[in-house]
Amino acid sequence: MAKDKNYQKLIHTSRWLRLRKEVLTAHPLCQRCLAEGRTTAATEVHHVKPVEEALSQRERVQRMYDAHNTQALCHDCHVKVHTELGRCGRQANKERKAKQAREFNHRFFGDDVTQ
Repeated sequence: MAKDKNYQKLIHTSRWLRLRKEVLTAHPLCQRCLAEGRTTAATEVHHVKPVEEALSQRERVQRMYDAHNTQALCHDCHVKVHTELGRCGRQANKERKAKQAREFNHRFFGDDVTQ
């Protein structure tokens, strides 16, 4: 779902593919559907804390491979989660990038930085 180039590199590693398989093996049914009383096969793994919003490469890698930061979902629920979080579309991407820039400036340059 993400268009971030760093995320795209991480999502195609053997390490991620192994973790994805482990998550789907441990949770073969969509966790969101189960919570809502439905039974649907899980086909996708969602990162609860978005990988591409991390400020450093180290944080991205940590979020990417943290099994506790994942959730097994069906495709429909995965799309719903991203829509509910406002993570779909160009405007959401633009806002996410602006927020990331503000957080970076705050972390590395302090509160005085003009945005």
